[in-house]
Amino acid sequence: MIIDFDEYFKSYVYEPIDLCACYEPMVFPPAGLWDEPQNPFCDIVERKIGNTWYIVKTECDGNETLANKVKRLIFSENGSIS
Repeated sequence: MIIDFDEYFKSYVYEPIDLCACYEPMVFPPAGLWDEPQNPFCDIVERKIGNTWYIVKTECDGNETLANKVKRLIFSENGSIS
């Protein structure tokens, strides 16, 4: 059987596609996950240095300069370097 593609595509009826339906989330997040606005500049990290656990909390609204305001802790598998 030989198909004439030119004739096939001329007679094909195209149906509209709902683009909004293509981008709907497949899985909805758990209740309460997105109730508060998420700020990518705020984070809480717990690390153990020696026998002490430290909670490092960063808060930044994104507008201030970080020069002379941040002391950085670099964490590795062997411990921390300040």
